[in-house]
Amino acid sequence: MIDQIIRFWKGYVRIRIQSRETERFLNLCANNHLLLHRIQETPGGCELEISLSDFFRLQPICRKTHTRIHIILKRGLPFFFHRNRKRKALFVGVFLCFGLLGALSTRIWNIHVDGNYSYSAQEILQYLEEQDIRHGIAKKDLSCSEISAGIRQHFPDMIWVATRISGTRLLIQVQENMDPIPPKEEPKGPSDLVATKSGEILRMVTRQGIPQAQVGDRCEKGQILIHGLVDILNDNGELVRQAQVPADGDVYIKTAYPYYKEFPMTYEKRVYTGKTKESLSLQIHSLSFSVGLPGRAFSHCDRVGKFHTLKLTENFYLPVVFGKNVSHEYNIVQKEYSQEEAKELAKGQILDFLDEIMEKGVEILENNVTIEVTKNRCISKGTVYCLEKNGELVPLTSLPQPTERTTDE
Repeated sequence: MIDQIIRFWKGYVRIRIQSRETERFLNLCANNHLLLHRIQETPGGCELEISLSDFFRLQPICRKTHTRIHIILKRGLPFFFHRNRKRKALFVGVFLCFGLLGALSTRIWNIHVDGNYSYSAQEILQYLEEQDIRHGIAKKDLSCSEISAGIRQHFPDMIWVATRISGTRLLIQVQENMDPIPPKEEPKGPSDLVATKSGEILRMVTRQGIPQAQVGDRCEKGQILIHGLVDILNDNGELVRQAQVPADGDVYIKTAYPYYKEFPMTYEKRVYTGKTKESLSLQIHSLSFSVGLPGRAFSHCDRVGKFHTLKLTENFYLPVVFGKNVSHEYNIVQKEYSQEEAKELAKGQILDFLDEIMEKGVEILENNVTIEVTKNRCISKGTVYCLEKNGELVPLTSLPQPTERTTDE
């Protein structure tokens, strides 16, 4: 490939030689270091390709071997410039084209973000837009280290950001913190176990501390379930002192999740007609051009676009985007659910609700949701009862009261 480019740059000709000493002609060319390409035997000689500079060195060899040369083909830039030497506008256009490419190469025309999961590329690009980092910005106005530091500061979950410029592209590689959210830090000293929700206590295991409720009781949010203040008694059952300990235990309560959802029995359905319209689109930086207006003749349609960015090399992007839009026509038809279809849809919605609850790590005890289908609406309502762990540790809310000593005089 490179050899062909060099030959085209220097120019070459394809010639036909007629000689009785063809073999001697070829040997003399080799002895004089003349490069010959694509040699083909012909009656009374052969055809071959030779560079323009080597062609002018053939005269002594032709004289020795009594060889006649006929030029069949001329290729390369020297011949192109010679044929178009009077077309000044062409050469001006070529130089302007190279000048334009040189000017475009000093700016950024593509910003690529890779490695993001919780944050979309659009969010990151929006942040860069707020920092005046957009398509068309000059490379000299960019600082990769400042961009990386700004992204890490604006997006706390980004633990690593690498930014670099390649060609006309700004490449941003990020790595997010994929570890789960750390649990709430619990107090290390004496503490109480306090209810975080209201409900009926179904199970309770106390490992350390004094329980303030029992199975069957109803607890309210904020109520102390296990107290971290323990009485220390002597052999006679008398209070000696009170010890502050971290409360430890498991409390499971019965909680209620109300559910209500309804939807109409009629709905709109898209029926595609199979008719389509296409239009071509061209965008040069901020200027847009379109040929054809798809969908204007359609009252309802879905539009699908497929676009490409013009690039010279893998990393030399240009501010030119081209592609086409295809509109697919559809009609809106009023449909009505049957009772069976409505119930199946309502059951699916209830299952989604139950899955959402179970993702919190709770156990379903009762599902008292009922489905009622009327003429115009389908209504699902009821209560889902669950068994879930309750309680969080908080610093000890009560301290031992000091005892007053009395002395007999």
